Amino acid sequence: KSNKEQKLRSKESHSNKIAEKSRRKKENLKAVDDYAKTAVSRRGGGRLADDDGGAFGDERGGRSRVGADKKYGFGGKQTGRFKQTDSKKLNDMSGYSARGGKFEGGQKRKGG
Repeated sequence: KSNKEQKLRSKESHSNKIAEKSRRKKENLKAVDDYAKTAVSRRGGGRLADDDGGAFGDERGGRSRVGADKKYGFGGKQTGRFKQTDSKKLNDMSGYSARGGKFEGGQKRKGG
């Protein structure tokens, strides 16, 4: 056979392989879609609710967080971790010095 004939045959076989592959892929995707539809109808809809009205799963992270809470206890809501300026402290002028306008009290300084 000549080189042209061999090229032609290889092109044909390659196109046939690609067509077969795409046909199998379409069939597989159709089968997966059919399975998904039947599975949803069998189990009765979408996500189910828990006893407390929330969805399944913990809002505070994954399985490891739940395990740590179970082992060591839940530490509570993390509030008040940082100092907060309230109006009483903000209006406190007890540390103010009229000479030089220096403020001896809890004045914040820029770190650098």
